Amino acid sequence: MVIKKVPSNASIRIGSIHVPVRSLPAALARHTKLLFGLTGSDDHPYSLRGSATGLKFRDQHLLFCCSHQIADIEPRNVVIPLDKEGRMLISGQQMVNLNKEVPALQGEEVLDLTAMHFDPTKYEPSDIDLGFFDIKSADVWNGDPETTFLVFGYPTNLRSVEIDDVSGALSGLRVKMIATAASYVSASQAAGVHTIKMQRSGDYKSDGLSGATIHHVGEDAQGFYCGFAGLVIRGSETSDILHFIDPRAINAFFRHHEWLSQQEQPPSTAQDADGATQGSTASYSRSE
Repeated sequence: MVIKKVPSNASIRIGSIHVPVRSLPAALARHTKLLFGLTGSDDHPYSLRGSATGLKFRDQHLLFCCSHQIADIEPRNVVIPLDKEGRMLISGQQMVNLNKEVPALQGEEVLDLTAMHFDPTKYEPSDIDLGFFDIKSADVWNGDPETTFLVFGYPTNLRSVEIDDVSGALSGLRVKMIATAASYVSASQAAGVHTIKMQRSGDYKSDGLSGATIHHVGEDAQGFYCGFAGLVIRGSETSDILHFIDPRAINAFFRHHEWLSQQEQPPSTAQDADGATQGSTASYSRSE
């Protein structure tokens, strides 16, 4: 990944931590999740639902995706991997949506966003907290079009599935996360929605990138930094264009509690007492 205006030997700040610019994709990748839906089938225990983004603001941990990604799944059956191998899949404690009856939100695309609340203490001992990007208000994208955006997500066609020859069951799964730069195109007519153009180097489509994470690269008196810029809400099968929702719209989930509609989740039938569900024997791996 080439980031314009940032020397290849420079360091870049993420929050309060400085990393070499060459290590930036690896440092940011853990905040973008592969989204699973539990199916209840022994042979095919889960379906892949694209990308999701883990965000943290103060003491709140929310996993974001788009409602259209999981519209046909019970909220308790929406899960993400707790471990890199994907052998432990976990769900959150509560679904959070914006209230469609709020006049300021009616007809806006931000209503397609949904979030799942996670309490890291429910999964100890684990490093689940590190999988949520800590939003620093001073570093979020301020609307400046002259910036470089970084897109992280799981395209649908960058996956391979292994099926057992005897049983016909899923025995292996390999997926690939993309990390690519993008440039600003224009603002949308919808509030808080913008378009960017990916500078993709591989042959993949945008399907699967709904819910993907977008960061931006900025520069202040202390040097270069990387901050949160938004979430992909939809893409195009035939072009490099992505539509994303900026931090101002997402801010409502963290600060405007009067705009929220929250739903407590009953435990999934596949979950144990800690809210974790054991994944299938199929392996999950990520290449970047």
